[in-house]
Amino acid sequence: MNMNRQTMKIKSGRALSIRASCLVFGAAFAAGFGRIIGFPSAVNVALAAVFREQALSAFAGSALSYFLTGKLTDGIIQLSSILVIAAVRLFYPREEQREPVFDAALSTGAMMLFGCVMSVASPSDTYTTALRMINALMCGCIVFAAATVRDRSIRTGVFDISGMNGVLISIIYIVVISTLTALPAGTVNIGRAAGTVCLLMAVRRYRNIGGAVMGSLTACGVILSTPSLAQNTLLLASSGLICGAFIRFGPLLTALVFLISSLVSLVAVGVNGDTFTMFTDLVIGALIFTAIPASAVKRLARRIVGIENAANIAGQSTSAKLSVASKTLSSIRTQLTLVTAAIDRRSKEDTLCSRVKSAVCTDCDLYELCHERKSSVPDAFRKLENTASTYNSVSMLDVGAQLPSCVRKAYLHRSFNDIHSDMLSERAELIKVREMRSLLSQQLSSMESMLADLSFRVGSVRSIDSALSAAVRDHFSSLGYPNVKACVYVDSCFVRCVDVYLTASFKGELVKLTTALSTIAECDLALPTVTEFDGVTRMNFCEEPDLTLETKTYTASSGEEYSGDTFELFSDSPYRRYIVLSDGMGTGKRARLDSMFSVSLVTRLIGAGMSMETSHSLINSLLRVKGWEESFATLDIVKIDLSAATARFLKAGAARSLLCRDGSVQPVGGQAFPPGILADCPPDVEELKLFEGDIILVFSDGISENAATEVTSGLLQEGATLTDIVRTVGNSACAASSDNRHDDVTVIGVKLTKR
Repeated sequence: MNMNRQTMKIKSGRALSIRASCLVFGAAFAAGFGRIIGFPSAVNVALAAVFREQALSAFAGSALSYFLTGKLTDGIIQLSSILVIAAVRLFYPREEQREPVFDAALSTGAMMLFGCVMSVASPSDTYTTALRMINALMCGCIVFAAATVRDRSIRTGVFDISGMNGVLISIIYIVVISTLTALPAGTVNIGRAAGTVCLLMAVRRYRNIGGAVMGSLTACGVILSTPSLAQNTLLLASSGLICGAFIRFGPLLTALVFLISSLVSLVAVGVNGDTFTMFTDLVIGALIFTAIPASAVKRLARRIVGIENAANIAGQSTSAKLSVASKTLSSIRTQLTLVTAAIDRRSKEDTLCSRVKSAVCTDCDLYELCHERKSSVPDAFRKLENTASTYNSVSMLDVGAQLPSCVRKAYLHRSFNDIHSDMLSERAELIKVREMRSLLSQQLSSMESMLADLSFRVGSVRSIDSALSAAVRDHFSSLGYPNVKACVYVDSCFVRCVDVYLTASFKGELVKLTTALSTIAECDLALPTVTEFDGVTRMNFCEEPDLTLETKTYTASSGEEYSGDTFELFSDSPYRRYIVLSDGMGTGKRARLDSMFSVSLVTRLIGAGMSMETSHSLINSLLRVKGWEESFATLDIVKIDLSAATARFLKAGAARSLLCRDGSVQPVGGQAFPPGILADCPPDVEELKLFEGDIILVFSDGISENAATEVTSGLLQEGATLTDIVRTVGNSACAASSDNRHDDVTVIGVKLTKR
């Protein structure tokens, strides 16, 4: 067995070595076409220094490239340097000499040595000799950057792109683009096309900043290889900056905006010989970007270098653990349901007739004669059971009438009554146990939903910026707030957010604080959502959305001191707004208390991170313990996402809402029972896409849907404002109420507008 394992390890090691040799050969072959500051690129030498085990493969690829291009003489310095590196690998194979500084010094020294030899053998001017030395120093920088990034990623297990590591990666990226730019591919510039793909990928993750930085780095790489392309290529940075503002609308629109802005810039600087070539390169890169799914890019990146930071890995691990816990609760709940079903089946099989027969007739000498030869006896037993169920007992007369020939009438009479009484007690206990199992199952379901919500929240974080998070913590520390927890991240909607947790209340000016954090986070942040609980203050900052909500409300009581309608308008982030409306059944103080309880609980649960569905499930569990003599309340929740421009409606016994768009009115929502009436009481949930100018009307059941639709349609035709619509709908509902029937009236209207 051990021999087989060793053989497999040897074969696997050989396969990896062959694969690495092929990759280095191909990279060196491509590098042989490149030129930096007028000299053959030293990237092939850097490959040999970083991957010394494959130095001969780098030599073979470089030699083939120089031979095909007829520049074998120009590449003699690079080929000789690679042979020196291979010789060092042969005579000094020890791993302790694999330090980035040693590799950089080795490659630089070899390049300088053979550069001096070449200058002596072929007399050159001082300018050419100096450029050869500069080329050797650049080779050393490339080797140091690549070796440092390689070693750090191997040591930490992550590919950190922040701090000095990010600077080194930028150097490597510039060199790669420079090498690709020099590859012969007809009229297509491969380096510029590849740079376009990388630019748009950076925009997808880091928005405007990522686009501008990658555009600048791509321009540096292209210019380093072909300085004549500088005039047009420098426009990539501005195009990347512009298209970053449109990433929230999807990759297709982002790529289209990038192409349009690039075309306008190219025309603005003047049409030249490279204009149409560059635009072709950009189109090719944009098409590749839109064709590759984001998930495939992430999988490929993780497979090659594991592009993750430690915070993202921790977040994914936490999300996975929460998901496993949720699935475990689901499994327990399923097993509990199966146990309950099995007990119910057994209780149904156990009848009064079977028990009485087992207790009275089994040991009787006439058992076979009565139950097997007389078909009337089983029917008589069933009739006696029906009598006991109807009148709660059987009499001697009932037994004598049904079984006149029975020799144990008195015993049978007592057994029917006693066993029937015992079975009633057992069934009462079973009902209690079944109800407890049902409540437990519902609580497990709620816990499962809560864990699933938390897992979704954690998993929806696309990236975490550790450097900016540390900067935010330092800023709060300078304000005098110790033990601050801060996190700067990009969520699933590509919105940059800042979460801050304080162990005390914030006493400063929120506007001034928001301005300072906007500078740190490098984006315009909206005023935060502040939540305080048990001595902990949570402040949530998000990028200021392009859309905003205009809100108007109307409420009127049925004439009593208290209104049975309660509503709340709140937000759990600067771009997520909620409308919660509850109508207590009936009017007056009791209805008011029920609706206030529901609204208060929903507000707190959503603020704590629960979804609308989970909040409804928890409220349904809590209200099930109320007695039937108590009243219940409807539940109407609307979640409006200003970043994604969507609205999600949850209706539980509530009236349908109205969506007003382009002069038309359409109802939204369906029918569902109020929470607390049934154990399984699913709400009606619907989600819609919103557009600028849309109006949503949410109202209690004191308003007729048909009347509200008719009034709203007329007002929209007249161009009425949101205030006029809400007030008119409410007044018309109050006026339409008859003298004998009054109900509380509440109308909430919101309109989506540009900021």
